[in-house]
Amino acid sequence: MTRSLVCIFFVIHCFLQVNGEFDPNAVPHTTKAQLLKSIAAGDEEILVYFYTSFDQCPDCKEKMPSFHEAVEYLDKLEDGNVKSYKLAVKFPEYGVNNFPQLLLFIGNTPFKYDKPDDYGPDSIVDWIEEAKQTPIPELTEETFEHLTQSSTGATTGDWLVMFADGKRPDCMKPNLPDIGTAAVRLRRRKNVAIFDTSSNSSTVYRFGMNPVGHCVKILFFHRTDLYHYKSEDLSSTSLVNFMLEGYTKQEPLTVPPPLDKSSEKLEGMIDQLHGLFKDHASTSELAFMSGVACGLVFVVCAVIFILKRYQKRKLL
Repeated sequence: MTRSLVCIFFVIHCFLQVNGEFDPNAVPHTTKAQLLKSIAAGDEEILVYFYTSFDQCPDCKEKMPSFHEAVEYLDKLEDGNVKSYKLAVKFPEYGVNNFPQLLLFIGNTPFKYDKPDDYGPDSIVDWIEEAKQTPIPELTEETFEHLTQSSTGATTGDWLVMFADGKRPDCMKPNLPDIGTAAVRLRRRKNVAIFDTSSNSSTVYRFGMNPVGHCVKILFFHRTDLYHYKSEDLSSTSLVNFMLEGYTKQEPLTVPPPLDKSSEKLEGMIDQLHGLFKDHASTSELAFMSGVACGLVFVVCAVIFILKRYQKRKLL
């Protein structure tokens, strides 16, 4: 009897495998809060499959078995070092606004899988292994010119740099996954980096941007020439195409030299003035609103006083 049951279960298992079925619980779910906590800690490698109801997203159902197979392959290859999860909500903090999406986090650096028509397990795992070897440096005032050599001949190669305000949730983080995968696809051929405009105003002014109100701007440095990425499509595919040939359709600009000390002081004074005007505007607005509120209170009190006097006269 026991042998018969074993045989039956074996036949059922083989049937399910042949027909492409999979165990939906093989990869655990996580929560948005837990994922954000893990990313902030920055000490894990995490692969997440974002999906929604299969009724609303047939593509999610179709691609999930390939994701599961890739996870099984990855667990053996990485000895479980890459933790894999599923999450059935959007994740706009990192640009996930539609389904299905596949994101990889190496510490707190995100990468977005960019081949929706190729969800083969081998392709997914190859992308992960490449991402693990692709650094995304964050440039600063001190390191920008030293690493890029943008104004002296670009001896370190071509650079695509995303200038974004790291303090604004809609500017830096939602675009990082595509920036990361663009770097993966051109690893060893092009350099890709990010630059936080909220704390490096001198270099921001150098390239004609205003740190006050700035969100995101992408520049491409090819030898001593400068090219502006003007498309609103910030997908990794579009960025890669621009770095390979799109930039050749533009007239090259000369890379501006680094600001000298006097210019830096001037820009610093301008920043302070911007801050003063902003504070003054806030103070003036507060004073105006306070005046309006006091005026309204006075009017209400006057109306109540008049009504009471009128009622007294009526009673007399």
